[in-house]
Order: sequence, then C-alpha cells, then structure tokens
Amino acid sequence: MTLPRSPHDVLIGRQSIFGRDGSVVAYELLFRNTRKNVARVSDDTRATARVIVDTLMEGRLGKILGGKRGFVNIGPDFLLEDALFLLPPRDLVLEILETVPVNDATVSRCRELKSRGYTLALDDYVGSEGIWAPLLELVSLVKVDILAVPEPDLRPVVRNLHARKLSLLAEKVETTDQLARTMEMGFDYFQGFFFARPVILASRKVDPLRQAVTGILSRVLADAGPDEIVGAIRPHIDLSASLIRIANVVGRSPFHSVTDIRQAVLTMGLDQIRRWLEIILFSSSISDNRYARPVLQMAVTRSRLMELLAQGWTGPGKPDPEEAFLVGMFSLSEPLLGVTIPAMLEGLPLREEVRKALLRGEGSLGTLLSFAGSLDHSGDSLEHILGDIPVPLETVASAQTQSLLWGDDIVRMFS
Repeated sequence: MTLPRSPHDVLIGRQSIFGRDGSVVAYELLFRNTRKNVARVSDDTRATARVIVDTLMEGRLGKILGGKRGFVNIGPDFLLEDALFLLPPRDLVLEILETVPVNDATVSRCRELKSRGYTLALDDYVGSEGIWAPLLELVSLVKVDILAVPEPDLRPVVRNLHARKLSLLAEKVETTDQLARTMEMGFDYFQGFFFARPVILASRKVDPLRQAVTGILSRVLADAGPDEIVGAIRPHIDLSASLIRIANVVGRSPFHSVTDIRQAVLTMGLDQIRRWLEIILFSSSISDNRYARPVLQMAVTRSRLMELLAQGWTGPGKPDPEEAFLVGMFSLSEPLLGVTIPAMLEGLPLREEVRKALLRGEGSLGTLLSFAGSLDHSGDSLEHILGDIPVPLETVASAQTQSLLWGDDIVRMFS
C-alpha cells in the first residue's frame, strides 16, 4: 500500500443531522488521518488534530458543509491543544466525547471555549448526571445514545436535560418506532442509520417514471443507437426537459446551445446519458419522502467516490469506473426507491461482476462498495476501512473530498 506524500491528507466522512421537520440542519464531520498509527498514541492524536486544523483552514470547510454547521469530535488530547482555537466557532460545534474526563483542566478548557464563542455539545450521553454536571452547565446540546439507555430510563434522562434548557439530539436512531418515540419525547435533532433504511419507503407504489427511466436505461446499457434512445425519451416531457438542460451544462457541443433531444443525446454520448438516467432514477424519490434528499446525496457521493477510486486502482482486477459508479447508485435502491436490489437488477443487461458486487459484495467492485460504506461508520478504524484496497492513500483522500462536493452540486441540480 502506498503511503501518502503529504501530511495533510485526511479522510472526511459526513453524517446528516436532521431537524424535527426532516430537513438536514447540520453534518457530523468524521476525520481520519491517513498516516499509519504510531506507538505513541498521544502524539498520534495531536498529529491528527493538526491535520484536521490544516484541512479546515484550506478553505474547503464551507464547501463541505454547504452553509450548514458541522459537528467535530473533540477527544481528551485535542481538547487541551491550543490548535483547537484555530477552528472557526461560527461554523463548527465542538462535540465533547464521552472519553473526556471531567476534571478541573477539562472543565476550565470548556469554560474558556464557551467564552470565546464556541458552541459545545456532549456526545454519547447515557445518564449519570452527577458525573457530567460540570460540563452540562457549559454545553448547549446533548447527544443521547438512545440504544445505550434502557427504555424505562430514557424519559427521566430527557426530562432532566430539558430542565437544564438544553437542546437534545437522539443518536443511533435505527427504526421508525425509535424516531416516533424520540420525537414524542421532545428531542430536537436526530441522527442514525434509520435515514438510509428501506423501512422509510416500504409502502412506496411502483412509480411510472421509474419504469420509464429503467426501460431507457436498459437500452443505453445494451448500446442502443441514438434513434432508439431518442424515441424512448421523447414521450416523457419531464425527462426531455431535464436532458436538454443537463446537456447545456455538462455537454461538449459544437452547437451554440442544445435545443432538442437529438442534439442532447449526441452531445452527451452514451456514458453521460447513462449517468443522467441513473441519477434521475433515484432523484425522483425526493418529492415523495422528506428523508430522501440526504439519501440521494449519499448515493451520488458514494457513486462518484467509487468511480474515482476505480480510476486510481493500482492492483490486479482493476474495476471499470463506469460500473463502479453504477454499483454505488444501485446499492441504495432500497432506501430511495423501496425496491430491493435483486428487483432493481431484473431485466437490466449488466455484467456478472456488477451483480456479484451488489448481491454478494464480491470482486473488486464489491471491495469498493464495502470501502465506501465503511466511510459512513464513525466507529470504524482507518485500518478496517482501508482493508486491502489497492489505492494510494493520497488518492483516497482527494477522491473523498471531490465526491462530497460533486454530490452536493448534483443534488442541488436535480432537486
């Protein structure tokens, strides 16, 4: 595995935080230093803190957050580092981890941070109000681990925190029932893998637009000619308008502007048409479910990341970048469309490598899919995430940032 050339390479994960109305109000940013761990854990933690600060100071933070606030995990070592004061207080919420000891030094530092305008949050709270009381006086928000608090104790925990006038975030929300209960208890914000699970759209009916797009996509995957593709798109006014609009944005046209479907098809070519159809297929869910937009964002970001990593693959079994993009999109078909992956694949002329990756996680495409999924799990270590993926670490770090920004742009375009 190739080691990074720059000490500033960092992997950035991003998890959505939702408000009560289902909108994304903030992102938790997950940073992982791409340098290998060293024996002196404290030194490594400080080095990671330095990398985080340097990355944020390069001007990418605003683009990554898209105008929203970011939550950043602050451990016991980073909390006491002076580099912490380089973080912009208007953009970031400092999330004090449960590993931070409550003592004079940490309480004093939190008091200083608050006086400097920082918003503080307490992470993974499970009760024990007496232990955390000094920090509860300083934080503005508490993230309650609803899976770690026994059911009979959760309401008293919420009641006690509300008495302190604190905002509450329910983390690790995984089911419809958990979301409903925490909303009823008065939680203000929500975070968890529920928002990318099939249960969200379990009652979705078959969408005529999805059927039309799937039919056109089948033709494109089978290398149909321009006339056949134009004929399949023409009956659908919304698809036609979208195609012409996208062709004028991303196409390389000899015309001054693209004004009809045939020009759009010829301008974009099969690869761009295929990508447009894949995104259209999934973006149609946005208007039907208030949690669909961040899942679409996850899908297009994952797809672009997998495509870029496939391009940077240095080992045997190099995956096809176009197929990597498709696998990334289709991997989230259930939460976005309410359609199982086997049903999604039915009737599509796809190579066996694509089917194996989506159905069983096999092959180089399956390796990429597993890697992309691991980046969304805050508890995964860097070694676990990287596994045996033969891509230079600096390429991984660059690809992740590019995919985050690209995903934001695409979702805005298709919303």
